[in-house]
Amino acid sequence: MKVLTSVSVVSVLCGVSVWLFVVPQLVGTGMVEPGPLLGPMVLLPTPVGLIAALVGTVAGTIGLVRRTDLRWAGALMTLGQVLTWILAVAIVVWSQAYGSTGWELLILPASLMLGQVVVASGLISAMVTRRRGIDAESGKDVRSCDTLSRRSSGSGCA
Repeated sequence: MKVLTSVSVVSVLCGVSVWLFVVPQLVGTGMVEPGPLLGPMVLLPTPVGLIAALVGTVAGTIGLVRRTDLRWAGALMTLGQVLTWILAVAIVVWSQAYGSTGWELLILPASLMLGQVVVASGLISAMVTRRRGIDAESGKDVRSCDTLSRRSSGSGCA
């Protein structure tokens, strides 16, 4: 889970960078034009994010197959990483297979943008679960039981 969480943070940050480049332009002018920030905000984060998504796909799949990660957060992060790669492969196949010009590869960062929304929801779920102190397997509120057991012995926590 540590590897999946770490690479998910990296890939989500890369996706956020692309979102921050694209959305203001789409809202302002209705189209995305290349500019001086294209390199550091799109061209660099896209391959880094895709590589992190590949590592996340492998780590998450291994965790799910071994049943070591049974929480929703891990499943959402894995699903998002897999979705990122499915979209990326579909875009590359589409750009190469159907007599196109190759300009279709310009939408490759969209795979990172869309897939990482699901990964971000998994990361948020993991953070909320961790802050609440809920045990993933039993569903018990671990933090409140520890606090209650210190205050009185008859708290009802097992």
